[in-house]
Amino acid sequence: MISERAEPLTGQRMAARIYSPFSYPLPRRAALVPVVLAEAERLAPVFPLVWQSGEEGPRLSCLRSLQEDGSGFAAGTQDRLAVLPLLLQAYPFVLPAAPALDGDNPCLLDVAGADLPSDAGAPITASDGRLTSAAELRLRALSIFERDLGRTSAIGRMLGELGLLEPWPLRFDLGHGRHCDVEGLAVVRASAFDTPRLQPVLARFGLAAARILSLHRLSLFRAATLLAAAREAVARESARA
Repeated sequence: MISERAEPLTGQRMAARIYSPFSYPLPRRAALVPVVLAEAERLAPVFPLVWQSGEEGPRLSCLRSLQEDGSGFAAGTQDRLAVLPLLLQAYPFVLPAAPALDGDNPCLLDVAGADLPSDAGAPITASDGRLTSAAELRLRALSIFERDLGRTSAIGRMLGELGLLEPWPLRFDLGHGRHCDVEGLAVVRASAFDTPRLQPVLARFGLAAARILSLHRLSLFRAATLLAAAREAVARESARA
């Protein structure tokens, strides 16, 4: 789902070594990451939770930065495991873009490689063939995401079908001749919170929908923090030039 060169986790790939997610470029740089309801309460105080346009309908996502170059992260968020989305906690294990067929291994391994390993890493399997604790922790994060994806996606689809989402383009002047233009994002219409229009979603999904809608609305204020961080990153880069 988020990867550079994902391959089936079979055969010789089981002997590969894995490192901290922050040892890989993708988790350090990923600005927009799909998320599920199970992690929303942990992420909403730090990042905007929005919906991203996708082939299968609106996809709940976490906006970590306004920039795609690995900069612009708010202080304490880029390398803090506690605020890392589940898909990045699980990295380099990844889910396929399409659901796996019965009998297939649903897990893939991104073989792009760690460019900044901070230690010797750990093997995926021990000498007896069992998964190591490092592998189990990552696969557990992936499992939590996968189990909650259906419910999360269903809420997003219903919001879209009822016309409750509206575009949320983020276009800002970052200073020093730089701009950001983040498109393809959507938020729940502010007017919907003051009318009964959300009632069908609440009736179908209950407390889960009420919780994510509340967290989503409150999380949007974090965009101001991302804008300040992006401007600071551009200013530092310009000062070094």
